[in-house]
Order: sequence, then structure tokens, then C-alpha cells
Amino acid sequence: MNQIICTTKTNFKEQRDYIPSKKIFLLKMLFYILTVFSIFLALYYIAFRYDLYKSEKLSQKLIDNFNITALYPKSPDYTTNLLSQKILPNDSTTSSASVIGLIQINKLNITYPILSDLNNELLKISPCKFYGPNPNEIGNLCIAAHNYKNGTFFSDIATLENGDIITIYNTSGTIIDYIVYDIYKTSPQDLEVINQDTNNLKIITLVTCNTLDNKYRTIVKAKEL
Repeated sequence: MNQIICTTKTNFKEQRDYIPSKKIFLLKMLFYILTVFSIFLALYYIAFRYDLYKSEKLSQKLIDNFNITALYPKSPDYTTNLLSQKILPNDSTTSSASVIGLIQINKLNITYPILSDLNNELLKISPCKFYGPNPNEIGNLCIAAHNYKNGTFFSDIATLENGDIITIYNTSGTIIDYIVYDIYKTSPQDLEVINQDTNNLKIITLVTCNTLDNKYRTIVKAKEL
């Protein structure tokens, strides 16, 4: 009888010791998982920031070469298209693009080249024309750029106000200031943003996403001052 009682106490003690051990094991596994996940997030963020850095450097090179073409507009050795092809990544998605102008928004402290075509790879580099005439021509020039929510590209255009100035340079050396007159949000399916009925005015329309799921677009419209 005593032997049976003793055995029961021993088993109870083993079970009691087993429960904390299991909790410790689970806590360790959770710690390891969170550590690995944190490292993954850190590496992803570093890679993301590095890609942005490369894009900014590439944009700056395109701006520098745009300035060269402005100094030597009649030289075949310094055409914007030839210089752009030397700088842009040599693949089928970007090789046909060229710099057709510059956009400068002093209030946001940004200056970027405007690329002639639009696709996912080019949008990583700089704002892109996606509809309308070339810079500083009559019509509605529509320019799209990413919103990285970090101050680059079109991240802060929603903070612009009516009366703010956007400056557009073209490859012919023409510089025009445009005054903001409308800012709103709309759906990606809204085709009114590309309307070319401008009554012979020069209009620019800036477009960027304003949500992570791309459900809405932020639109900024400006007309020649």
C-alpha cells in the first residue's frame, strides 16, 4: 500500500515539473520565431532603403545629363535620349525611355526627371508621363509617381495647396511655372484625370496612390501661371 502511494506522488511531481518545462520550450520557440522574423523585417527594410537610394542616385544622374543637353542643345553627342540610354538599366522595359523634362516642386524640396514611358520598373526610377502632350505643350500632361510615404517622389503631393507652384522644364529649354488649382482623391478607374479638353491651356496633372492597397489616387492639377 505504501509503495502505491509513493509511486502516485512521484508521478504527480513529474507531471507538475513537466508543465513548466513545456511552457519554457514554447516560450523559447516563440522567441526564436520572433527573432528570425525581426531579422527578416530588418533585411527587407535595408533592401528597400537601398533600392530607394539607387533610384535617387539614378534620378540625379538623369537630371545632370538633362542639364548637359540644355547646355549643348544642338550637339548630337548630348541628346537627352542618348544620354538616358547610357544610364537607364539595359533591359527591354526601360531601354526605350528617355528624359523629356524635369519637374520641380520647391515647397516639397523635390526635383525629378520626367520619363517618357511608364511601367513598373521606370516608376521605381522617377516620375513618368502616362498621358497627354510632352512637357510645356498645350494639353493636359499627366505625370505619375510612387508614394513611398518617406518624402521622395510624390509622397507629399497631398500636402500641396491651391496657389502652390510647380515648375516644369522641357528639353527645348522652356521653363513654365504652373499654379495648383485643384487637389482631390479619386478611384483608379476615373478617366477624367486624363481629359485633354483644356481650352488650349497648358495643364499638368500629378497622380499617385494614397493607400497601401492602391484603392484611391491623389490628384493634383495645376495650370500655366
